[in-house]
Amino acid sequence: MYTPRVHDPSDHEITAARALDVVEGRTLSPATLRIEGGRIASLREGPPEGGEVTDLGDVTLLPGLHDNHCHLMLKPADFDAVIYKRSSAAKTLEAMEFAWDTLMAGFTTVRDPGDCDWQNGLVDLRNAIAAGRIPGPRMLVAPHYLSITGGHGDANDYACDLCMRGIGKIVDGVDEMRKAVREEVKLGADWIKIFASGGVISVGDDPSRSAYSYDEIRVAAEEAHRLGKKITAHAHGAEAVRYCAEAGFDSIEHCTMIDDEGIAAMKAKGLYCVPTLYCLDYIQREENPLHVPPEIVEKAARMRSFQRERFAQVVAHQVPVAYGTDIGVFPHGENWRDFPIMIECGMSPPDAIRSATIASAKMNGIDEETGSLSEGKSADVIAVAGNPLESIECLADVRFVMKAGLVYSRG
Repeated sequence: MYTPRVHDPSDHEITAARALDVVEGRTLSPATLRIEGGRIASLREGPPEGGEVTDLGDVTLLPGLHDNHCHLMLKPADFDAVIYKRSSAAKTLEAMEFAWDTLMAGFTTVRDPGDCDWQNGLVDLRNAIAAGRIPGPRMLVAPHYLSITGGHGDANDYACDLCMRGIGKIVDGVDEMRKAVREEVKLGADWIKIFASGGVISVGDDPSRSAYSYDEIRVAAEEAHRLGKKITAHAHGAEAVRYCAEAGFDSIEHCTMIDDEGIAAMKAKGLYCVPTLYCLDYIQREENPLHVPPEIVEKAARMRSFQRERFAQVVAHQVPVAYGTDIGVFPHGENWRDFPIMIECGMSPPDAIRSATIASAKMNGIDEETGSLSEGKSADVIAVAGNPLESIECLADVRFVMKAGLVYSRG
């Protein structure tokens, strides 16, 4: 499955043709990065000064990338089989493989906002990686989705007399919401995740409508923050985005039909948009391994007609953006695919890379630990072929992965 190589972090330098300083927005060429004790000691322009040196050649050094909407327990296959025909243990074991694929793609940190798992596999996976028992990206998790009855997280397309469980926790009313947030915190949540609107890969709900009332959404945010946790929401429709912004959420996923009022509210409160752009393209592929019915493909096409134009407005109005893909809907290891679309929508290559590095770290409250190649940060470092500022597709060609001073390789 993997073969990690480990460099002695006590005295080590990496040199490369280029490095991106995402804080200052500059390129150093050539660049030398010094690692000590699993942390970055310095980044400077110029050749190495001696000692143990790894020369990576004509590559660009970057901070390890972050994907803030990464479903490690899901995969692009028949969704009924993926969700209902695998145990929590089976999902967790397969997620170990997907965690490795994600790390090898250069993503050293992920936020997993729930994975159709009724048990607590995500928390266990996060803890095993953090303890060094298995390789994978640093994880922040929302263990379970919170959904209304009949919402995106319910089993709306099964016969009612089967009494099928939804893919998330079904939570209705302010009292149930308060209790559900407390349960998630008890289970070890880093984030709380609610389905504030209908979704795309679900039947019987409307992405354009708010699922929860404003009072339910407000209580979710209040309780999460009171307990020291961050909160995000799946929200496609404009009303749901506005409710979450007004309630003071920390981020909002998708924002597909966000309106001008929602954009203004998110910008005023510093809320992060996590856009998940490529997944709607993948759902519409002619040979779609998700095996979703035609009405879902049609829904994805309708949503895409809003998506690009509205995200372009998010970018134009300088709403904070944190990179996220909804991977698991499309194949693991292809986390880079949202970058070209972000640039199509008006984001500059440096800002697109910042969205997956320093901006993501700030959103998650871990910017003292990771997100840049600054002195004192964890040595989460990748190298890609070529220069991603000239061609963003370079981020698909990862040649080197280091996390916390350990070098991982497929070799």
